[in-house]
Amino acid sequence: MPLSQNITHMDLSRLVAVAVLLVALRPLLCHSAGNAKSLHPVLLVPGYAANQLEAQLTSAYEPPTPFCGARKGKGWFRLWPINHTAMDDPHQATCFTDQMSVVYDAVADDYGNAAGVVTRVPFFASTRGLIGWDPLVRQLEAVGYRDGESLFGAPYDFRYSVAPRGHPSAEGARYFAALARLIERASSLNEGRPVVVVPHSFGCALAYQFLLGRPLAWRRRYVKRVIFVAAALGGFVEGMDILAAGMDLGLPNLARPSRIRLGRSQQSALWRLPTPMVFGDRPLVVANNRTYTAYNIVDFLNAIGFPEGVRPYVTRVLPMWEALPAPMVPVTSIIGVGVSTPETFVYGEDGFVGGPEVVYGDGDGDINMVSLEAIEKEWSGVEGQVLKVLRLPGVHHSDFFTVGFALKKVVDEILNASRTAKLCPKIDEVQTDMQVTVGEKRLRVQVL
Repeated sequence: MPLSQNITHMDLSRLVAVAVLLVALRPLLCHSAGNAKSLHPVLLVPGYAANQLEAQLTSAYEPPTPFCGARKGKGWFRLWPINHTAMDDPHQATCFTDQMSVVYDAVADDYGNAAGVVTRVPFFASTRGLIGWDPLVRQLEAVGYRDGESLFGAPYDFRYSVAPRGHPSAEGARYFAALARLIERASSLNEGRPVVVVPHSFGCALAYQFLLGRPLAWRRRYVKRVIFVAAALGGFVEGMDILAAGMDLGLPNLARPSRIRLGRSQQSALWRLPTPMVFGDRPLVVANNRTYTAYNIVDFLNAIGFPEGVRPYVTRVLPMWEALPAPMVPVTSIIGVGVSTPETFVYGEDGFVGGPEVVYGDGDGDINMVSLEAIEKEWSGVEGQVLKVLRLPGVHHSDFFTVGFALKKVVDEILNASRTAKLCPKIDEVQTDMQVTVGEKRLRVQVL
């Protein structure tokens, strides 16, 4: 008698039970596959102020007040993120402003710390020093990624940036050299597989310039895909207001001179400015019967009382953003849309001293739509450039790793880029079909 005719209802029940068991075990099997070194390594590049900084004060440090010199010679301390409770003390705020600020040396044509302040970035190559990335890290670890083995962080001193050829940028050059070594090491640790690079915000601008500075053969060998999250490769309008009014970095009741110093002294501050290529002649700031666009930023810098910013802007920033050549590695750009975003700042009779009225437009709350879409505008249609753009309605610039559906999109893109890993969907997305022959009939058993 044929075997198919011997299958009883009891046999069918057992087969169904086995199918259910296999579906139940499937996530475990997939998780195990993720641990089997089948993943493309992932490198996370944080945005501005999204990683820790440490500092120590040497004997050369000249504190603005005696209180600020209390840590001289006492080793490393955390400079960032700040302790907001401690910063309620105005003495602490004064010290933080002085030690966090950067100095431009016009003779050396480079930026550096204040005299006697030494800084370092802890946990390079690890995700431990990143701020705000924990939800994404946990999601990746759940599918088999391991910190320092297949998952890496590339924190940096976000007060700095890099400069075009012919201009020194000691801190930026050190970071780019370390970043290249880290990517090569990540690939080596994972059987030579190229790396999925995931930068956010200001990290996108740094990662982009880093890629342009590497030989094309290197990029294609070591970079599987770049997933830009909230990239502002054309700057953003709010960057002009930060230079005009300063920034407080969350410090309560910070005096205007301190805000101005924090907002203007850092090398990265000028990278926020809207670029002529992307913003054109759009009105960005109106003050004292004058309209400022991306074409007359020099006039704007002089008008706000920041003439010392003109030279580094003209020689070190503009040349790097005159064009946006495609990086010629696969790219995904994930942006937030539909969030009210400052588009024009209109200052009143008090000029740049008073608070401006704000005209809003589309974007992600911080970055203007024209800058978010610059990648798509410039790179779509470029022969050989693979590009995918995802628009996430209502997602704010800082919420990609906290809003559930936005986080899922980022994770999905990372896993899609790591196709050699046999990762499985969630149980509620699994459907298993079994066909069992009983006599001349084929019964379909569907397990959801």
